[in-house]
Amino acid sequence: MIPRYHSVFFKLHAFFIIALIVLILLFNTALGEQEHQKFRLLTHRSMELSQALDMIKSYTCENQTRKLSLAGFQEIPRLEPEAKLITLPTPMEEKLKNNQLHVQIYQDNQGFVYALIRNHCTMFYRDTAEGTTYYFIWMLFFALFGGLVSIYLLLWRNLQPLKYLYTQILIYGNEGAFQTFSSKGKDEIALISNALSDAIEKQHRLKTSRELFLRNMMHELKTPITKGKLIVELENPSPNITLLGKLFSRMEHLIKQMAQLEKMHAFALKSQKIKLKTLLTTAVENLLLDEKNIHFRGDEQIILSADPILLTSALQNLIDNAYRHASTFPINIIYTNKQICVKNSGEPLKRPVEEALQAFVTERGEGGLGLGLYIAQSVCELHNFHLNYTYEAGNHTFCIEF
Repeated sequence: MIPRYHSVFFKLHAFFIIALIVLILLFNTALGEQEHQKFRLLTHRSMELSQALDMIKSYTCENQTRKLSLAGFQEIPRLEPEAKLITLPTPMEEKLKNNQLHVQIYQDNQGFVYALIRNHCTMFYRDTAEGTTYYFIWMLFFALFGGLVSIYLLLWRNLQPLKYLYTQILIYGNEGAFQTFSSKGKDEIALISNALSDAIEKQHRLKTSRELFLRNMMHELKTPITKGKLIVELENPSPNITLLGKLFSRMEHLIKQMAQLEKMHAFALKSQKIKLKTLLTTAVENLLLDEKNIHFRGDEQIILSADPILLTSALQNLIDNAYRHASTFPINIIYTNKQICVKNSGEPLKRPVEEALQAFVTERGEGGLGLGLYIAQSVCELHNFHLNYTYEAGNHTFCIEF
């Protein structure tokens, strides 16, 4: 499972939240600046009204009305009941007082109204030049917010195939099940998803073909080998018959190891809890070895979570390798809740252990096919275990660490 903070969806959500917070902060800043500009404008319009009234003192009533209208003002008889007084910031109030203006500003549903006190008389003038509300900041905010949400949803939708693709890959890797999937999008993620789906489908077909070929090949070879061994046993002993029997046994052993490889690569890991002693006993019994030459040491109640079939196969190969190459008996199998060690006496390896762990690499010229240690190493890798090797005081030790 991908950690939440590593997920591209987590990063997308985090980016959206951060962008939204920044947008809200910018919006609040813009609203504050707009409010400040509004107060400055109202102060300026109050001064314009006062100057206009001073200029039209000598005009007739009709001309006064026309001049005020041109300046963007209209005299009204009274305030509307819903009008609310606007309190200007202290610097604006001081500016009006310095200009000897006694004015109060109100706001109602139609806009702003200036209550100008002149000659002990209060006159009301409506500002017709300014809009009743300020929509620009709000329109910009909702436009940016809508764009941000749209981009977020678009990216989220385009990234959705990754989730499904990840799930299908996990299912295919763990269970071997395969279900075709495709995306109808035209972006790079959809193209990658479709290309990977096609590649997995091809791999699945190749895997199925390989499994079928190996099973058929092993099935076809088992019959003649079994017949050949039976004929050899019925013939009179001779050097050629003995050699022929060894060849048949070698081929039979090769088929068994190929079958182990097939199980290891073709089937998904099926872990379950099982006692270590049970696995070791089963491995020794399958090899038909003399148990007197094998010593066990460990707690018989230790339980391990692993695939019993594959881990038994790995143990069989380690035990068989130790038994065949031991210079003296017994071989020792030591197990704890952290590791299983198979120990035997013998001469040092003639090549680095890294080479010995590769497929079809043998230590001796006969008696082995070079697949045993490779199978053990591969099974450990499937379980995320570690296979370690040491050689001390004439003893080889292979340990599977959990």
